[in-house]
Amino acid sequence: MTPESLLILTHDDVLAERWAPLGSDWPVTRGADLSALADWRAQGRRLVLLDGQMPGLPAWHDPHWTGRLSGVDVLVGLGVADDRLGAAVLQAGAAGFCHLYAPLPTVRQALQVVASGELWVGRDLLTRLLRLLDDRPAAQPPKTAPDAAWAQGLTLREREVAELASLGEANDAIAERLGITPRTVKAHLSTAFDKLGVADRLQLALRVHGIR
Repeated sequence: MTPESLLILTHDDVLAERWAPLGSDWPVTRGADLSALADWRAQGRRLVLLDGQMPGLPAWHDPHWTGRLSGVDVLVGLGVADDRLGAAVLQAGAAGFCHLYAPLPTVRQALQVVASGELWVGRDLLTRLLRLLDDRPAAQPPKTAPDAAWAQGLTLREREVAELASLGEANDAIAERLGITPRTVKAHLSTAFDKLGVADRLQLALRVHGIR
C-alpha cells in the first residue's frame, strides 16, 4: 500500500525546514500557495499541513474555504494561540489547528489524528466547549438520563466510558475511575464511536450533550 503523503504548504523556508523531519513519517511535498492545495486534491491526496500565516490567505470566514478544503484533511498552523481563531479555522472546513511553532512531536501527533479522520482541536478549546455545554440552563432535561436517546444500543459500560470521555476525561483517568484497564477503555470507546457514528471525542461530546 502506498503510504499517505503530506503536503507542507508554506512560503517560509525556515518553517519548511522546521517541519522537514516529518518526512520520516510521511513522504513530503512542499507547496507555496493555494494552487498547490488544489493540485494535491486533484491527485487524490488528502493530508496537508498549512501555514496559516502565508501572505494572501483569505480570511477564515471567507465562504470559499469550504470548497478549497473539501476532500482534504488540513491541519492549520496558527501564529497565535487564539481559540476563537481556531474555531473559525474548524468552521472553514479544516480538520484541526495547532500553533505554528508547536513542538514537532505535537505537530506529528496532530497530523496522525487528522490523517485518521478525526479532528484535532487542542485541549484548551475542547475544555472551553465542554464548559459551555456544562453552563447550559439547568431547566433542559439531562441527556444522560436512563432513557437518553443518544445511548440507545450501547452497553452500560460503553455508556459509562462515553459519558466520561465526553467530559474530557483521559483514558487513564476513566480506567482508574471505573476499575478497568486503559486498553479496555479504548476498546469500549472505539465500539461506542462505531455505534454512535462519531469520529472523535468532540463529536462524541456534542452527541452526549444533545448538541447534534
